[in-house]
Amino acid sequence: MALTHVLWAAWEGPGLEHLRLTVDAAGVRADSLLIAMDDDGRPFRAGFTIECGPGWRLERVQIMLLEEPARHLDLRTDGRGHWVDTATGAALPLDGCLDVDIYPSPFTNSLPIHRLAGVAVGEAVAIDVAWMGLPDLSVRRNRQEYTLLERRADRSRWRFRSPAGDFTAELPVDAGGLVLDYPGIARRLR
Repeated sequence: MALTHVLWAAWEGPGLEHLRLTVDAAGVRADSLLIAMDDDGRPFRAGFTIECGPGWRLERVQIMLLEEPARHLDLRTDGRGHWVDTATGAALPLDGCLDVDIYPSPFTNSLPIHRLAGVAVGEAVAIDVAWMGLPDLSVRRNRQEYTLLERRADRSRWRFRSPAGDFTAELPVDAGGLVLDYPGIARRLR
């Protein structure tokens, strides 16, 4: 079993994420705590847990907004892109989304990066993800594109692009597949 702790600070202004990542033969468990500012400059606290099976295949996402009263999401997916809200049992319109992107966490970009690790340098891969925004707990389908720009033994570099939002960022990634810095979002504290 491998246990990793990672800290990211907001790119600008106040904010912090602490990730505790456990990887073993059964899969991956990520527990994270975020302290951040919303678009209106109000602070918020949120925690999330992500559970993946072998091969970083996403199975469950739990998000809790730590306020009074606390609000939360608990979603399951079958690893083939079918999603269910566990509170209601209702299927969600996220068919085909194999990964989750929780904004503003840099960690969740590591999920598709792990799944796409075998792509060739220069190859762009378009995927649909379940995008979840904090602090409003919004959930929607989001098209994203990942391109491997460089692969070395100690790190790699990816281009992340969100065509709908016309956003692009280069993401350096460590040897363990975790985002180091996410320009405009967060910097890894070393």
